[in-house]
Amino acid sequence: MRIVTFFVLGILWNSAIDAQTINTDIFIKNIDLLYESAAKSFKEIKLEQSGNTDDGDVKYHSSRKISGASDVYIKADAENSFTYIAHFESKDLKTAQLHVEDMAVMILEMVSEKGLVRGSGTEMNYEGYRKQTVEFASDNIDIMGKYPSFSIGILKGKTPVTIELVVNEPLWK
Repeated sequence: MRIVTFFVLGILWNSAIDAQTINTDIFIKNIDLLYESAAKSFKEIKLEQSGNTDDGDVKYHSSRKISGASDVYIKADAENSFTYIAHFESKDLKTAQLHVEDMAVMILEMVSEKGLVRGSGTEMNYEGYRKQTVEFASDNIDIMGKYPSFSIGILKGKTPVTIELVVNEPLWK
């Protein structure tokens, strides 16, 4: 069943994207690698510092570029928590919404056996203030914070339309 799901998603993914080509098989393998790397604070893929983000966070190059991404980097916030960020370009908002859904499904397929579940949340920087999340299933923040998490949303006001994939390292290391 898992192979059929990936095959169908791959066909939909590749036929709908115009701005960038994403190899579904490689994307899925990248998710597993990013989960494992996030658990280790991205030490294996974090390269030299490359400046700062618009928010003033330190920005690093990454040795791992997820399939189809136009830009990837790792940032460190004021508390030295690391986050992997990947941007994907889309031809329009409707196509981007389909890609966000596809990405959330593929991510969940890879990490569900680790206890992560799909949800949604709000984010001021995203279209409709909506994002999709994949995180550890718990009401206890202390338990949730021991696992990497994923979120996906469409950045508000970007041309071309840009999807943002965020992978956070565990809060409690």
